[in-house]
Amino acid sequence: MALLNRDLGLVAVTDLASMRVDMTLRDAVEDAIEGGATMVVLNEPTLSHDALMKEAVRLKILCGMHDIPFVMMRHVDIADSVDADGIIVAFEEFDPGRIRSTLGSDRSIGVLVSKPDEARKAMDGGAWFLMCGPVSVGHDGEHSDCITIDELEAVCAAVDIPVIAYGGLADTDINFLRGTGISGIGAATGIFGQTDILNAASSLRRISREIL
Repeated sequence: MALLNRDLGLVAVTDLASMRVDMTLRDAVEDAIEGGATMVVLNEPTLSHDALMKEAVRLKILCGMHDIPFVMMRHVDIADSVDADGIIVAFEEFDPGRIRSTLGSDRSIGVLVSKPDEARKAMDGGAWFLMCGPVSVGHDGEHSDCITIDELEAVCAAVDIPVIAYGGLADTDINFLRGTGISGIGAATGIFGQTDILNAASSLRRISREIL
């Protein structure tokens, strides 16, 4: 599957901890896809390895049914086992030789970054795309662990590969990302922490089309 294009759209990052509805992760993700998610990332750090593998199998099949990419957060072994379309790793864990030796050359590698120098090093190391954040939207500098809009824009300017902005992004936040150079928006709580997952994804996707 061709994973990347310049408009990565709405990336749904799973978030069981924030879910407010009584449904399986697979069904929640299907609602997100039907709402307009264009890529799914499985990111459940509290699940055991076996439980994560089972969810990965379910979501890989589901994403295949809808013809959208399925990507693992970390866990290169699981990504390989379920034939995920890609992997995302933290900048500190980015070892392109090891990852490529496991996944081969035809699957995408994404790297979590927050600074321009990290972005350039990841790109030079063979990353196909970046996830940048968490972004502090509309209240720059309020949260010490977040990056500002200006910092996000600097990351985008430093590389010529797609950048996905992520963080606690909701409808009212998205317009702040206009003109930063991003190619996609990653949402976790903004989708899975809502009482109506399908409509939350639909709204975020509609707004993302206006700014990407």
